[in-house]
Amino acid sequence: MKNADKLTEQFYEGLGAHYDVITRGQRLNFWAGMYADLIERHGAPGKKLLDLGCGTGKSSLELARNGFQVTGVDASPQMLEVARGKQDSEDVTFLQADVRALPDLGHFDIVTTMGEPFTHLRGESDLAKAFDCVARALAPGGLFVFDLPTPGFNDRLATWSTIDEAEDAVVLWRGAPSAEGTHTTDLTVDVFTARGDGTWLRSKETAIHHYVAPDRVEALLAASGISMELAYGLHNGELQPDIDLQAHRKYLTVARA
Repeated sequence: MKNADKLTEQFYEGLGAHYDVITRGQRLNFWAGMYADLIERHGAPGKKLLDLGCGTGKSSLELARNGFQVTGVDASPQMLEVARGKQDSEDVTFLQADVRALPDLGHFDIVTTMGEPFTHLRGESDLAKAFDCVARALAPGGLFVFDLPTPGFNDRLATWSTIDEAEDAVVLWRGAPSAEGTHTTDLTVDVFTARGDGTWLRSKETAIHHYVAPDRVEALLAASGISMELAYGLHNGELQPDIDLQAHRKYLTVARA
């Protein structure tokens, strides 16, 4: 199998232009509202926000609409190009960088990663590097809010096969257990887009979805100087105070510098 970093890079290079079609079912306005509610509930020193793994800007733009001063960061130039072409993109500063090696961007009151971008990082060593970067970016007392998949969801994803038909596009999702580790899944996405001459163009890429247990996440945060305040389970679109690692879709962590 190819290196996980290379697979993720190829996935977003190959499908970055189609990402909004692929994820059209995601309710980013809902997710941004949930994140905004969590930030208000736990309290942040201000409104300056760094959105890591922002992709095509959907999360960053929704957070900006919720009143935050947003800088969106992603490693994919293709996805950032899409983000900069969207309505209200002037309200967000978009930058290209790797979350494991962020440049000095100053301090932020809040750091977010929405939609599980950390699941593409290859295990605890990469996640530790990302947490170190977050620690350097957070202002004193700043909040860090992010989500990761549960093992139950990744295991279900490994058996998943579904077709999503959109206008002028058909998206095929196929999951399979990954050789990268337990509760880790290879997700292959085929996108068929209609050409003007009646033919179709096929794009196909695979990404790896890793799993890191909540207790290990807490330990890695602590090693970076960040304290975990609370972790919530997400089930049927609602936050739960206790995480069910099998039934819940993902878990959201709120931590503080």
